[in-house]
Amino acid sequence: MKNWSTEDTRAVKAWLNISTYRKFEDTTLNCLYHELWARALLFKPWPTEEEKIGLGGYMRQIFNGKPMLFRSEQLDYMEDDHTLQSPPHIFITDITRLAELSITALRVNLISWKQGSDEYGVNLPQHDAYVSTVMSAICEKTVLLEIDLASGTDDEIAESIKTALPQWRSVKGIKADESVAVRFGYGTIKKIITYRLIAMLDVLLWAKMNELRLSDDRLSRLLYTDEDDEAVIRLNYHIKDADRPLAMKAATIDFIRQFNFFINRNQHLKNMRVSQVMKLSDSN
Repeated sequence: MKNWSTEDTRAVKAWLNISTYRKFEDTTLNCLYHELWARALLFKPWPTEEEKIGLGGYMRQIFNGKPMLFRSEQLDYMEDDHTLQSPPHIFITDITRLAELSITALRVNLISWKQGSDEYGVNLPQHDAYVSTVMSAICEKTVLLEIDLASGTDDEIAESIKTALPQWRSVKGIKADESVAVRFGYGTIKKIITYRLIAMLDVLLWAKMNELRLSDDRLSRLLYTDEDDEAVIRLNYHIKDADRPLAMKAATIDFIRQFNFFINRNQHLKNMRVSQVMKLSDSN
C-alpha cells in the first residue's frame, strides 16, 4: 500500500463533487437502495462473471464525476409484466441451473435417458424423493420448489412458505444467521445521507483500486470543506468511530438485504424522496 500524496488529492477532486452527491437527497428511496446495491457489488470480494460485466461501467461513471448510476426508468424492472424477477433470497430457475441439475442427475445415475428417445427413467427406489435431498451436493443451502400461483392468494402462499421455513431449515441443518443481521430503520437512512456515505464509499473504492492508504483525517478533508456549516462537518474521530464502520457495513450484501427488507415492509416509502423519509426519521 502506498501513502497518500497531494497528486492523489488533486486526482480525487477532479471527479469528487460533493454538490453532485447532495442530489441523492432528492432521489427516491428505491433509487438510493439501488445506488448502495451497486456499491456493495463494487466492494464484493468475489463478484460473479455476470456482475463483473456492469462493474467496470459503474466505476467509469463514478470516476467521471457521475455518481448517480441509475436512471429512474431502469428501476421499474419489478413492475415489468413480461419478465420474472428474482427478489433477494429467491432464485428463479434459469436454463443454466436446469442444465446443471440435469447433467448432475445423469452423471450420478439418478435418471437414465436413451439418446434419440423421448423416454427417461428414474433410477432411485424412491421416485418421489425431493431434488434438494438426493442432490444435496449442488443444493447444499437451497430448497428447490415450484410455486402454484393459482392455488391461493399472495398472503396464503407467503404464509405457507413462512410456516414451512423452520422445518426446511431443520431438515437441511441450516440455522438463520442472526449474527449478520443489520439493524436498519429511518435513522439509518438519515445517516447514509448526513454521513455522506456514498461519496465516502466512492473515495474508498478509488483508494482501494490505486492501493493507497487513506486516513480518517484525509477522508474528512475530502468530504467536507470550509463551505460546510460547522454543525454538519464530520471530523476524523467521527469518521473513525461511526462513519467509516457504517460505510463498510453499507457496502455488504447483508446490509443491502436489510435495506430491501425495510422497503418491502414499508412499500409506501419506496417512491418517496429521501429528504422526506429523513423528516420521518426526525419524527420517529
